[in-house]
Amino acid sequence: MLKFGYESEMDVLKYLVVLFWTIVYGQVIGFIGSSLVSATYNPMNTLIVSIIFGIILCVLPNIMQPNSKKG
Repeated sequence: MLKFGYESEMDVLKYLVVLFWTIVYGQVIGFIGSSLVSATYNPMNTLIVSIIFGIILCVLPNIMQPNSKKG
C-alpha cells in the first residue's frame, strides 16, 4: 500500500471524505448563491473553489498543531 506519512489508511480515507463533502456542499452553495445574485451558475468555477477550500481544511489542522514545549 502507498505510504504518505499518515498513521493509517483511515487518515487517507478521512481526507478523501472531507474533499468529497466539500465538493458536494460547494456545488450546492454555488448553485444557491448564483441564484440569489441572479448570476449564471458555472460548475467548473465552483468545483475549483470548493477543492481549494477542501485542501485548506485538510492542511490547516496539521499546521496549527500546538507545540509540546511550554514556557
